[in-house]
Amino acid sequence: MSLALGLSVLLVLALTNAQPGVKNQDVLNLYSKSFNGDGTYYGEGIGGTCQYGRPLPHAATDPKISALVALNKPQFLNSLTCGICLKVTGSGHGSGANPITGEHIVFVKDLCPECHEGSVDFALNGDGRWSISMRAVQCPVGSSTIQYAFQGSNPYYLKLQIRNARIPITGVQVHRNNVWVTMHHSGDGYWLLNDSQAMPAGAFGIRLTAANGHVLEDTVPRIDNDHILEGGHRVQVPLDPSLPQA
Repeated sequence: MSLALGLSVLLVLALTNAQPGVKNQDVLNLYSKSFNGDGTYYGEGIGGTCQYGRPLPHAATDPKISALVALNKPQFLNSLTCGICLKVTGSGHGSGANPITGEHIVFVKDLCPECHEGSVDFALNGDGRWSISMRAVQCPVGSSTIQYAFQGSNPYYLKLQIRNARIPITGVQVHRNNVWVTMHHSGDGYWLLNDSQAMPAGAFGIRLTAANGHVLEDTVPRIDNDHILEGGHRVQVPLDPSLPQA
């Protein structure tokens, strides 16, 4: 191999390998500092871009969670932050009838396309625009584990939702024909695989990479649309002492 060709191959590999790290760092940045923005309201409801529906993930229903929210577009990261938890602190400064004051642990289930960085839109009935700060925290998952939900899937097409992770999952691979195959993320919080090779019947292995680089291996029991499935190994991202907690 010529020196020029060798350098070209190394450059391609470096760029390819850099992409997951970029995604991870974008998510981790939300834990590293507070961001200032606006807190607003858009009415009660569980629907949204992340398509959780009922039952909501345990992380969204823990007593520490005070509200579901839509996250601003710059920090939604094309839905990689679906299911992330935030600590929102309101100063009470702003305008309207329902000021946001004190600390609130909230769960992201939707996108606020018009919101600016640092801003969240509460899925509550209320009025006004209020000054807030926000910072990501590890979700209060307790002893619950990561779960799976398929939408419109079959052996040749997977659309898989990873639910209830303590911190966001930023990489997913499935085990097929003795090879780990990488899934791609969608804008509505799912992971996609669509090619000419069929998935095996029954259970299959899955490898999850969390934003902090922790890797988990689990088994998905079957392709079963519109049901929430428990993993065979009942895995969860361990508590990370370097990241803030709810």
